[in-house]
Amino acid sequence: MALADGDESIPFSVGEKLTYQIFWGPFVVGRGTLEVADIEPVDGHDCYHLVAKAKTSGLAEFLFPVDSTAESWLDCAGLFARQYHEDRTEGKHHKNNDTHFDYASKETVMKSRINGREHRTPLDQPVQDVVSSLYYVRTQKLLLDSEQSFMINAANTNYNVTIRPDLRKVMWVRPVGDVQALRVEPNPTLNIVSANQGRMWFWISDDARHLPLLVSSELKLGNAKLVLFSITPGKPAPATTNKPSDSVRSAPLSLNAGTLASER
Repeated sequence: MALADGDESIPFSVGEKLTYQIFWGPFVVGRGTLEVADIEPVDGHDCYHLVAKAKTSGLAEFLFPVDSTAESWLDCAGLFARQYHEDRTEGKHHKNNDTHFDYASKETVMKSRINGREHRTPLDQPVQDVVSSLYYVRTQKLLLDSEQSFMINAANTNYNVTIRPDLRKVMWVRPVGDVQALRVEPNPTLNIVSANQGRMWFWISDDARHLPLLVSSELKLGNAKLVLFSITPGKPAPATTNKPSDSVRSAPLSLNAGTLASER
């Protein structure tokens, strides 16, 4: 399968599963996964069904339990988000929402599975969600000191995020060994990071696979990292029957560098 511009292959396929260890300082406090679960239709268009999970373990489960599942449906041809589901528990806070990016009606519809409330906002261009953005960046060419931007929808609000890879170096990552990697700091960053007066850096392999290697966050309460631990390769991607409608054109969105790897 080719990218929307037709000049490069998609570096992931159904069945790929990336597993990460979650660190707080020197301690392993949980595990996370990123998986391409299937190809499923949304609004008549084939989409990658992407699943991201994170769960704390051990002492962290008692101090501040986190149990999160986020699902995204990324349009195979246009490489933008069509649907998003979030079921997340952080401490005493719980969210369970469905978001539909209705490009035909030009609106985003977010519905709570907890109380049934709906919230609608205008949608005038293709957007990414938190999960689809991690995969979209893998399809893009990231150049050192070259600035790009993309539109991301989070909590039913659209944000224009700018990225600029500012460092390239060799990193050692358990599943792949030494690999060239690029560092990217998104601006603005995630709400949880800014709320804790912190910063966040993403590292992605500078090769054809564009593997998400590491995310590192420095917060006022300490340092958190997600480190790539294992890789389950995907199957060869089948041909898609996706046919983008004339009303939805994939604008050249550029994206945030991936998730997760260990520096040395």
